[in-house]
Amino acid sequence: MKTDKEKLIEVIYNDTSRDDEIDDAVMDISKFDDDDVIHILMKLANEASFDDMIRASAGESLADIWIRRSIIDFKQLGSLTGIALKEALGLIKSKRSDWYTTFSELFPTKVK
Repeated sequence: MKTDKEKLIEVIYNDTSRDDEIDDAVMDISKFDDDDVIHILMKLANEASFDDMIRASAGESLADIWIRRSIIDFKQLGSLTGIALKEALGLIKSKRSDWYTTFSELFPTKVK
């Protein structure tokens, strides 16, 4: 029997899943804040073949995990692009302005 996390991963990578189903799965998987989930979300966030809505949700989910864990990987955050980075930074700026400030100093060209 598959775990909830495995079911969500299956939806994300199933070629027959609709974008809205994938987006919901991306948001829901963030409650499993282990390193495997972070790896999956990083891949989704930077994968151009996914819809912007999905990439944005992946960025937001990553920020949510980092905030909940009270630990951030600035290198991972800095590797995000486009809408995923924008969504992650938006949440970080509102919840952890200290992290936002540090990120701005480390990656000044990524903050506009």
